[in-house]
Amino acid sequence: MLRVQNKRRAKRQNMEESNMKAKKIISLLLALALVVSLFAACGGDGKGSSSQAENSSDESNQTESTGGESSEGEAESTGKVDGGGYEVNYMYLVAQEGTNQNKVNEAVAALAEKELNMKVNMIPMTFGTLNSQLSMMLAAGEPLDIFPAFSSNFSTYIESQYVVNLAPYLDDLQGAKEVLGSDFDCGYLGDFFIGLGQMKERGYPAGLVVRKDIFEELGYKVEDFNITTDDYSSFDQIGDMFAKVKEKHPDMICLDGTSIMGTQDLSYMDNMGSNFGVLENYGQTTEITNWFEGEQWRTFCEIAQEWFKAGYLSQDIAVNQDGGETKLKAGNCFSFITNVKPNTDIEKLAQTGYEVSVIQMGEAMKNTNAVNSMLFAVANAAEDPQKAAQFLNWTYTSQEFNDLINWGIEGEDWVLTDDGLASYPDGVDATSVGYHNDFGFVYPNQFAGHPWAGNPTDIWEQYDVYNEGITTSKAYGFTFDSTPVANEEAQLNSVVEQYRKDLAFGVVDDLDAKIKEFNDALYAAGLQTVMDEKQKQFNEWLEKQ
Repeated sequence: MLRVQNKRRAKRQNMEESNMKAKKIISLLLALALVVSLFAACGGDGKGSSSQAENSSDESNQTESTGGESSEGEAESTGKVDGGGYEVNYMYLVAQEGTNQNKVNEAVAALAEKELNMKVNMIPMTFGTLNSQLSMMLAAGEPLDIFPAFSSNFSTYIESQYVVNLAPYLDDLQGAKEVLGSDFDCGYLGDFFIGLGQMKERGYPAGLVVRKDIFEELGYKVEDFNITTDDYSSFDQIGDMFAKVKEKHPDMICLDGTSIMGTQDLSYMDNMGSNFGVLENYGQTTEITNWFEGEQWRTFCEIAQEWFKAGYLSQDIAVNQDGGETKLKAGNCFSFITNVKPNTDIEKLAQTGYEVSVIQMGEAMKNTNAVNSMLFAVANAAEDPQKAAQFLNWTYTSQEFNDLINWGIEGEDWVLTDDGLASYPDGVDATSVGYHNDFGFVYPNQFAGHPWAGNPTDIWEQYDVYNEGITTSKAYGFTFDSTPVANEEAQLNSVVEQYRKDLAFGVVDDLDAKIKEFNDALYAAGLQTVMDEKQKQFNEWLEKQ
């Protein structure tokens, strides 16, 4: 039986509305492409004025249960029952669809039926398929209960009534709230509760990942390095190391990949959902400034220019599309820069085939983006949002569920070792396994599941300690609503695309002139307007704290 929402949507076929829908889809696709690429590189941004969120919340509450008129009290209504219970359409990310995908789907369905009396239709998506299909599915109102929502689209999702406001269902999310702690509240955009983040690291400091064999061949230890933004001359330690690598291995590229200090959006400042107005000094200020004309960004560009002119960087690094992991794996790259965390060395060994050492390049900072860059949201197409919320809550508390979606079928795709780690069964490896993701950073609660072999047995405890010890931005909990400045941000993104990489990687000749040209273009595209709007919303948020 078709939902009322879909019937009404089907009747809207005049040309003006069709064109508007097409524009929304195109906008969503562009935003998804940007955020998915960033999120994938991290492992592994948010947006909200109270008035806009309240209006969107009211509109969503009118349609979230049936697609027609309802009230918040109708959150208690029961949706369609399929067999023994409600059927949840659950979308989640996978590295690739393995040969045992159907077995995993069946195992999750059996588990949910046993523990929740619910049925589950699993919808696995790679980053690529999510980027191309999610927007279309939401716009068409296709069957979907739970899906991964990226922060660049929050305002659009609310305005388009693609997501349910979960605020009426907080009682059904208490298990997840206990797991997430204070990070639970980062799911709000104003008064609209969009969804739940993942249990993972809460800070993304920049780090230099180096080949351990060459690093030790040159007599280095990680303890020899103390890279800090309190003293930019400390970055000379890296330049001196590159010089020794070049001397010992003349044909080796010292640094390659797609990242450098000036592109590390999550590391040195709180970008508050976009780079157009930030809180510098790891978010330890309340004044929004333009990072691209500040001393720090200029210094990073100057350091990169020195490295580029010295021949330490790949000559095509500013246009290269291959990540550092790919470059290191190819065998002629010494290092790359990425976001690091407690077990980066284990992760990169699996990704590159080389043992690596990790040199942190600054402090770790916790901000809202670290929590809500991706949230599990309930789609407005859900037949029963309350039951969808109950299922979502369960995904944060079930060890078996998190192991299933990450490692696959126990006994076939993985076994439990004597020390409590997950590992390949005898005779199975990465090339022959039927299902294996190692995608805990995009799953509800990897801490509930088993760590993979090679990690310390106490890795989740290490994450807890790490998360508790990092610097917290003064804007932690604030989510910027970019709706009033959407046109300006679109133009600003085009400017950044034109200038930033050449400057950040130091491949330009006249750095001063090019930085000025870049900033002139930013202000001409509306940067000051965005910064003023962001400061206004932030000040209003601060007054309520």
